[in-house]
Amino acid sequence: MDCITLVADDGADLDVLVWEPPGEPRGVVQIVVGMCEYAARYDEFARRLAADGWLVVAGENRGEGPRALATGELGQLPDRGFHQLLDDMSTVIDHFRTGPHPLPWVLVGHSMGSFLARMMAARRGREIAALVLVGTGGSLGPVESVGIGIAEVEVALGGEDRPSRLMNRLTFGTFNAGFRPARTRFDWLSRDHAMVDRYLADPLCNYICSAGFYRELLILMRSANSVDVLRATPPQLPVGLFSGAADPVGSAGRGVHQVARRLRASGVRRVDVVLYPQGRHEILNDINRGQVHDEICRWIDETVGVTV
Repeated sequence: MDCITLVADDGADLDVLVWEPPGEPRGVVQIVVGMCEYAARYDEFARRLAADGWLVVAGENRGEGPRALATGELGQLPDRGFHQLLDDMSTVIDHFRTGPHPLPWVLVGHSMGSFLARMMAARRGREIAALVLVGTGGSLGPVESVGIGIAEVEVALGGEDRPSRLMNRLTFGTFNAGFRPARTRFDWLSRDHAMVDRYLADPLCNYICSAGFYRELLILMRSANSVDVLRATPPQLPVGLFSGAADPVGSAGRGVHQVARRLRASGVRRVDVVLYPQGRHEILNDINRGQVHDEICRWIDETVGVTV
């Protein structure tokens, strides 16, 4: 695993982790990480992909990762919000897909990253060979608008960058409800106690995001589930949805199936759904992660079908 720094379209530095395959790459797998985490948490999964011949890249989202901690911007977003994150994703992938014959591009998004990946599929889906959505969720309906309104009030009272414990409770407060007796407040993440404890002890994970961040998160979720984005997703783009059957972000599978139904109804021809029984939100870090890694890699191989 190597780390490089790219320059974003607004001049900011973007840190990108890179996992090289043993030989010539079959293509590029771009991983888009979730909120309150960072790219190095995907090392095991990325090494599995690289062993299969893929060049794997994962950029740090603005407001996350070591650079954000060092600059005091942890849990904050730039002025352009999630639109800047999408532009950063383009900066990263364009760096690795240069020349007259760019490598096939597989886009993998987890959690918040899955919503960003869905937005990118609407923007540049004709360039993407396959889309993998891990731990995604469906529309929350009016709840999203109410949450956006509350976040906007918080922004007006305390500013964009002030941590919002209220929005944190409203967004994640019920996620542990299905896991009793709860060992920690993050039991909903994984059945692997060591992974949960590591998350709790990590200052790059266990923090409260700003009111502006939560507002942008809810706007992103609403946008990713909108009719316009669904219709802009190319019919020929294969989509694989992989989630835990007990994941509260996916409403215990209901939200995942909702996304799949709406994609199919909008014309996307191949939409596959895999739900793991008792699996929680971070299936890439759950007790059966080896199986999950293998099955996602197999789906990508079968779907893209690229050999060196």
